[in-house]
Amino acid sequence: MLNMSLKTVALCCASSLLLMACATTPAPAGDWLSFATLEPGLPTNRALACDPDICLAADASRPTATYDVSAKAVAAALLKLEPSADFRTEANGDIRARYVDTTAILRFRDDVDVLIRPVTDTSAKVAIYSRSRVGLSDLGKNGARIEALEKDLVTEFAG
Repeated sequence: MLNMSLKTVALCCASSLLLMACATTPAPAGDWLSFATLEPGLPTNRALACDPDICLAADASRPTATYDVSAKAVAAALLKLEPSADFRTEANGDIRARYVDTTAILRFRDDVDVLIRPVTDTSAKVAIYSRSRVGLSDLGKNGARIEALEKDLVTEFAG
């Protein structure tokens, strides 16, 4: 009985430390993600919405979404939806964004990178890479996050 109690206490302590580490990890620093160099074979704790002309080798979960608004309008809508996002514009006109999203219940922090590529002056395609920092599976959360972001952008443009 005492042995079982010690195992329970140890498990609770280890779980608490893991959750604290997940909840306090800052946003990634350093170089921005390169969509062009993502490798094939996404782990089960990631999701990618991307076309082959952007992600040259990676296997995407779904294609990019295309919107009938300028890349700058997409970036403005994304900033409204995700005020904590960092943005930068690249020399070729691509607009990049990255932010950390936190899951509702366990407060896990997941990283999201967005590439907004102008197609014309009045249309843009959006590639999104969402990935969990911890765990072997995300139980579909990253794919759902991409789908929700795409729908939220549509709603922003309609309103």
